Amino acid sequence: MRSYLSLISISAKVRKKQSRMTVLCIVIAVFLVTIVFSMTDMLMRAELSHQVDKNGSWHLMFEDISDLTASDIASRLDVAAAGWSSAFNVNAEQDYEIGDVKAALYGTDAAYIEQLMEGLKEGKFPSTDHEVLLSTNARDYLDLKIGDTVVLHTPAGASEYTVSGFGGDDEAYYEGQFYLVGVYMTREAFQSVMEENGVNQISSSFYVQFQSASKADRARTEIKEQYQLSAGQIGENTAVMGMSGASSNESMMGIYGIAVVLFVLVLMAGVLMISGSMNSNISQRMNFFGMLRCIGASKKQIMRIVRLEALNWCKIGIPVGVILGTAINDVLCIVLKYGVGGEFAGMPVFAISKVGIISGIVVGLITVLLAAQSPARKASKVSPAAAVSGDLESNIKAGHAAGKIYTRIETSLGIHHAVSNKKNWFLMTGSFALSIVVFLCFSVGMDLAHALLPSLRAWQPDCTINGYANADNIDPSMKEKINGIPGVEQVFGDAYASDVPAVSSETSVDRVNIVSYDDYMIKMAWKSVVKGDISEIGADNGKVMTICNKNNPLHAGDTIEINGTEVEVACELSDGLFSDDCIIVCSEDTFEKLVGEQDYFLLGVKLSKDADQATIRQISALVGENQIFTDNRKSNQETNATYMMTRIVGYSFLMILAMITVFYIMNSISMSVSARIRQYGYMRAIGMDRNQLKKMISAEAFTYAVSGLIVGCAVGLPISRAMYVTLITRHFGNVWQMPVQLLAVIVVFVMDSAAAAVWKPAKRISEMAITETINEL
Repeated sequence: MRSYLSLISISAKVRKKQSRMTVLCIVIAVFLVTIVFSMTDMLMRAELSHQVDKNGSWHLMFEDISDLTASDIASRLDVAAAGWSSAFNVNAEQDYEIGDVKAALYGTDAAYIEQLMEGLKEGKFPSTDHEVLLSTNARDYLDLKIGDTVVLHTPAGASEYTVSGFGGDDEAYYEGQFYLVGVYMTREAFQSVMEENGVNQISSSFYVQFQSASKADRARTEIKEQYQLSAGQIGENTAVMGMSGASSNESMMGIYGIAVVLFVLVLMAGVLMISGSMNSNISQRMNFFGMLRCIGASKKQIMRIVRLEALNWCKIGIPVGVILGTAINDVLCIVLKYGVGGEFAGMPVFAISKVGIISGIVVGLITVLLAAQSPARKASKVSPAAAVSGDLESNIKAGHAAGKIYTRIETSLGIHHAVSNKKNWFLMTGSFALSIVVFLCFSVGMDLAHALLPSLRAWQPDCTINGYANADNIDPSMKEKINGIPGVEQVFGDAYASDVPAVSSETSVDRVNIVSYDDYMIKMAWKSVVKGDISEIGADNGKVMTICNKNNPLHAGDTIEINGTEVEVACELSDGLFSDDCIIVCSEDTFEKLVGEQDYFLLGVKLSKDADQATIRQISALVGENQIFTDNRKSNQETNATYMMTRIVGYSFLMILAMITVFYIMNSISMSVSARIRQYGYMRAIGMDRNQLKKMISAEAFTYAVSGLIVGCAVGLPISRAMYVTLITRHFGNVWQMPVQLLAVIVVFVMDSAAAAVWKPAKRISEMAITETINEL
C-alpha cells in the first residue's frame, strides 16, 4: 500500500453490498437530472420549431419607421435577415374579394415570406407588381394552380394578377377556411391598391432576424436609443426570444424564475438523498476511520478519503444514470411525437441532448461533492482513543433520559434515536419536506395549464358560426334549427356590442364591451365564479357579470350606468367567451334593455359522441353567405391531448420524486438500524422483545415523517400560494384556497412511506439472533 488512498478500492470490494445502496442513490439522482434537463431541452426544441412555424423566426419588429432607418438597421453586422409587411382587411370587414371569397391583402417582400416566416410552400414570391402569392386554402377551395389568372375585386374596381405561388405568413389562420384567402403582393403593388381605394392609414412593420436572440436583446436598447424610438414602436417575437432566454416579457420572466426554482429543488433532492445515504454509510465505518487515525492519518487525509470514495462511486453511478436518463428521454420523445402529435409533432427522436448529458454529469458531480462534505467532516472527527475502546458514541450528550417523556420506553427510545443525531434528523426531515413542497408547487402548475387552455372548458363548442368581422347577422331562429339536427347536443347563442359608452363612479371606465349569455351559458358560468353571487343573473334585474383579467378595472359590487340604465356587477368569472380588458356579461333580457334587440354574433355548437360528418354537413348547409362556419373538433382534441400529456409528464416526475423519497427513507432507516445493530443486541439481551424493537424503529421513522410534514407544509403552502397568486389570480381571478384534498393525499403518502421504510429493517432485526446482533461488526 503506497498511501491511505489505496484503501479506497480495497474498502469498496470488502463493503460492496453497503456501497451498492449509495451508488444506486447516485444513479437515481443523475437519472433524474438527466431526464429532466433532456426532456426540457427536447420540449424547447419542439416548441421553438412549432413557434417558428407559427410566428416566424424573426426576433424584433419595428413599427412605422422610415425606409432609411430600416436600411440602417438591416445593414448591421448582427442582422441575419430583414423584411417588411403591411396588412389590410385581415378580418374581412371590407369588400375585397377574389372569386366568391373575401381577400386579406398584404404588402411584403421575399425576405419576409421566405426567410423570416418560412412561408413559401409552392412556387415563388411575386417578382413583378402583376403577380400575387395566395394562401394555400385558395389553391384547394378556388381550384387554382401556379400561372393561373385571378381577379381582385375592390371598391375602386377590378385588377388581374398572375398566381406565382402559394404560402403566407400565417398558415394556421387560413387552414381550413373557406371564406377568406390571403393575397400577398409586392409593397409597390399593395401601395397602389391602397391609393386607388383611398386608404391612407396603413401601418407598416419592419421585421428583423438577428444572428441570435441574445444579440437581438442587446440590439433592442441600442436601436431604441440611436433612432429615438418609443417602447410602443418595438415588439418582439416572445415565443422565439423566450425559448432562447432573452425575452423581456413579464410572463416569460416569471417562467424563468419557476425554472430556476425547479432546478434548485432537483439539486436539493439529489444532495439530500446522497448525503443521507453517505451519512449512514459512514456511521457504520467509524471504527475503520478511527483506526486510520491511530496509525497516523490526519483529519484532512480522512476527509480526502471520503471525498475520493464518493467520486469513485461516481465512476459507476454517473454513466449508468446518464444512459438510463437518455434512454427514457428517447422513449418519451417517441410517445409524444407519434402518440400525441399536435404541438409535439416536432419532437426530436433519438436526438442527443448535450444539455441533458452535461447537466447530468456536472450536477451529479456537484451533488456528490456537496453531499460528501458533512460525512467527510463527521469521519474526520472520530477520536483514535474512541476507536480503540469501541466507544464511538461517548461524545453524544443527552439533555434528558430518553424514557422521561410520557410514552412507552420503546417509543421514547425511537424518538430519541431520531432527534439525537441532528444532522440525520435534518436530512430525513428535509427529504420529506422537499417532496411535499414539490407536490404543492406542481399542483399549481397543473392549475395554470388548465387555465391557459380554453378548450378544456365545459362549454367549449365543437363548431362555431359567426358573421364576417364579428357582425351581428345570425338570426336567433337558426339556433333552434341547428338544435334539431341529429348529433347536436347543445347550441348556445350570444349577442355582442363593443365600445358602448358607460359611466362608473368606482372606476375610470368610460366604455365597455357587452356580451349576452343564454340560459345554458349562464349555467356553465356557475363553475367559473371566483367572487360574488351569480344566483341573481338571468332576469332583467340590473345584475351583470364581468370576466377577470389584470387589465379589467371592474369588480364585483361596482355600479355602471349604460345608456341611462344603472347595472351592478354581481360577480366575477375566471373565464368566458371573451376576456376583453373591460367586459360586461349579462342575460339576454338585460342585454336587450341596455343596447336594444340584436341578432346573435356567435352560435356555439356542442356535438354528441355519435355525431358524424353528416351532422357537420347539415349544420354547414344552414350557414348563410356572410357567415363563417368553423369546425374546432381537431384543435380541441389536440389541446386536450396536450393537457393530458402535460399531466402525465408532470405526475410522472412527481412519481419519480416520490419513489426517490421512499427509497431514500427506507435506505436511511435500514442503515440507521445497521449502525445501531449492537445496541439492539444489548436491548434484546436485557429483555426487549421483537415487537418492542419494531415499535422503536417505527417511532423513529414516524418522527421523521411528522417533522417532515410540519416543515413541508410550513414552507410549501406559502410558496404554493405565492405561485398561485402570481400565475393564476393575477391573470384569471381565481382565489387560492387551502388544498385540503391534496394535503390529505400528502399525509397518506408520507405515513405510508414511513410504514414501508420500517418493514424491511424491522423484519431483519427481529430475525437475527441476540448473539449475532451483539457480534455484528
